[in-house]
Amino acid sequence: MAKGFKVVDRGQQFLLPPSLLDWLPADHQVWFVIDAVASMDTTVFTSRARLGGAGQAPYDPRMLLALLIWAYAGGVTSSRQVERRCREDIAFMVISGLARPDHATIARFRKDHEAAFETLFTQVLMLCGRAGMGGLAHIAIDGTKLVANASRNATCDGEALRSMVRRLLAQAEADDTVEDEHQGPDNGNDLPPDLRDPQQRAATINRLLADAAVDPDPDRAKARTSAARRLNRTVALCDDLARRQHSASQPVLDKARARLAKAQDRLARTTAQITATNQARQARDKELAANGRALPGTRPVPVDQHAHVRAAVASVQRATARLNEKTAAITDNTMKVNRTDPDCRLMPRHDGGFIPAYNAQLAVTADHLILAVHLTQDTNDVAQATTMITKTETAVNLLRDETNQPTLTIGTLLFDAGYNSDANLTTPGPDRLIAQSTRRRPAGTAPPEQPPPHAPARDHMAWRHTTTEGRNLYRKRGSTVEPVNAHLKDRRGLRRLARRGLTAATAELHLAAAVTNLLRLHSRTATT
Repeated sequence: MAKGFKVVDRGQQFLLPPSLLDWLPADHQVWFVIDAVASMDTTVFTSRARLGGAGQAPYDPRMLLALLIWAYAGGVTSSRQVERRCREDIAFMVISGLARPDHATIARFRKDHEAAFETLFTQVLMLCGRAGMGGLAHIAIDGTKLVANASRNATCDGEALRSMVRRLLAQAEADDTVEDEHQGPDNGNDLPPDLRDPQQRAATINRLLADAAVDPDPDRAKARTSAARRLNRTVALCDDLARRQHSASQPVLDKARARLAKAQDRLARTTAQITATNQARQARDKELAANGRALPGTRPVPVDQHAHVRAAVASVQRATARLNEKTAAITDNTMKVNRTDPDCRLMPRHDGGFIPAYNAQLAVTADHLILAVHLTQDTNDVAQATTMITKTETAVNLLRDETNQPTLTIGTLLFDAGYNSDANLTTPGPDRLIAQSTRRRPAGTAPPEQPPPHAPARDHMAWRHTTTEGRNLYRKRGSTVEPVNAHLKDRRGLRRLARRGLTAATAELHLAAAVTNLLRLHSRTATT
């Protein structure tokens, strides 16, 4: 048995192997990332570099790209954290070759190559396609909210913004008035010409003491007017932005109004049917009463007390409350702009609150490969189906050409109820299965009969969901796309975006999606 502990000698000499190739095992994931970047066409990244001039040589863009990929693979999205890892983490040190790029260099590289990350995503997708990935038997499309890099408290409407502008201008004008009274037209740091001459200084001081306050500088007033015009233009831009937000929210209101109209129509039909039944019963009672007889059974209840009528009335009340809730939420939130990130929008959460966020759309194959992504400012998914179908078809065409498989085709696209609309059901494209509601058919109930060919598209889709084939196929939607949503948020660090603005956030989504696909490729090659 040992008599003591192992000695910890922090003053001993360098113990790491002399070669970076020996710092990590040969099967470490970081070597796969380095080799994958080396096999890609990185011209879009290297073409921006300025070489041949004076000054220090820039960092290799391929090294910085591999550094960002490895950082997002571990959920590290902060450029300052990447800089720190390059000093403390062996994997980051191996990628950088012991170089230590600062956070400004890393952030600038990520900003300067926003458009290139979409190309990176496509190249990684092609790598995965050549490796045999991309099961197209079914493709699940879903939207998920990505929290923007902005504060909820920084969101205000046009009137609040105007009030802020007025308050800032009033404060600036008051400050300028006080400074002008004390300093005159100069900046207050330099001596005026009369005081620079020692011969005239005493006389000038006496004269200034006797003079009244100096008039304010007209140039400063002009600057204030120019600032006011700029701020007013900002307010006008925010107002225009709010109007476009309100227009984008109309599909949500249209859906709620359609649901209310359907409930009202059902109430009218039920009321008419029960009324006709009661009147027929009353007429039959009178006929039998004239012959001294009476109909057996209980007497019919009044129309407004009938169970079916009361159920229809409750349905109308629920639809009305839902429409009022949607209208109030849209009125309260769509006419607002976030001062930190004006491109983000207030979007509903599952707990009923609202957060500044973006709506990320993903198309995921049966083997969890991200086929297409799209970032939008719309708070709902209704208007995104056509865009995602087009992007999915484009990606499949690229895979077909890359893998030289002309028979590569899309099976069935799976959508949840958030995409349900007549336009999305009937638009040309691949076969699709769109949920008609968030409620499941009660167990034990018989499925309805297949509607005739001329029936509405909603009826055909609703019937398809009642079939065994349709239920089994739609059941795969959640297990296909939801794990990828979770990986993007929890593993890639997109629970909250690191960058601001629609363009920058889209670039970050493409980078995170490319990293996710690359790691899927690594896990596939590691198990085969």
